[in-house]
Amino acid sequence: PLIFLLCFSSFTLTVVLGQREVPSALVSLSNMTDQLALMSFKFLVTKDPYNVLSNWNSNISFCDWNGVSCSRGSQRVVALNLSKKALESTLSPYNSNLSFLEVLDLSNDSFHGHLPIDFSRLPWLEILSIGLNHFKGLIPQTLSHCHHLQVLFAENNEFYQCIPELLGSMLELKRINLYGNRLTGTIPITFVNLSKLEFLNIGQNHIHRNIPSELGSLTHITLFSVKMNNLTGTLPESLFNISTLQTLSFMTNELTGHLPKDVGRFLPNLQFLAMSDNNFEGPFPPSFSNATSLQTISAGHNK
Repeated sequence: PLIFLLCFSSFTLTVVLGQREVPSALVSLSNMTDQLALMSFKFLVTKDPYNVLSNWNSNISFCDWNGVSCSRGSQRVVALNLSKKALESTLSPYNSNLSFLEVLDLSNDSFHGHLPIDFSRLPWLEILSIGLNHFKGLIPQTLSHCHHLQVLFAENNEFYQCIPELLGSMLELKRINLYGNRLTGTIPITFVNLSKLEFLNIGQNHIHRNIPSELGSLTHITLFSVKMNNLTGTLPESLFNISTLQTLSFMTNELTGHLPKDVGRFLPNLQFLAMSDNNFEGPFPPSFSNATSLQTISAGHNK
């Protein structure tokens, strides 16, 4: 029976919301789709030490289940927040049926396996936070269909291969954290399109080649970290022209050359600079004295 219900829930139900009242039967079927998607989520949970999902049953509305938030009018699931609940599970592809979802926060749990969600069916998603788990595989290309996505946190997992170039088409992105995975390839040049980006952390991966100079056009970014990768080449001077920067870290790479002579001149908000364990050489630029907010400089193990 459960398999039958899950298969039934996979059908897409389109409800046109216009001037006319939507028949209650259609709304009920839409709500059932969400409920069945949540049931499929619970079905795969193997450990729930805090009994977070104990009230996920038919005795109360699924909108009152722990971690679930619904919209007021249509009673569709708009948020699923089960962060720090010590849940152990894989994810069901039927979670893709939560088509009104805006927030998915499963961070700091013990989820594992691949990410089977078809994000093209979650067009309203704004926050995806799945960091500190054991997800593996590729970062899904279908994420590029989430045109409203503002936050992508997938740090400390086991994702591998390249960062998808298509992430550069998600123009609402403000915060990206892919720290501590097994990602390879290069820094996508398409990131230059993310004009609203404020936070970029792709440290502790296996990314190689150079830092694209075009990233100096990200004029709203406050944190830029590419530390502990396999980056080579020289530092682009354009990075030191981003006046909004507060944290800049490219330590533990294979970067070479001199620091720009005007470094610090256009960084009035910079507080933390980490560039140790590289192959920089030459003098330490006196222009750092212009970075009047600077609190910490890490520059050991260079030349």
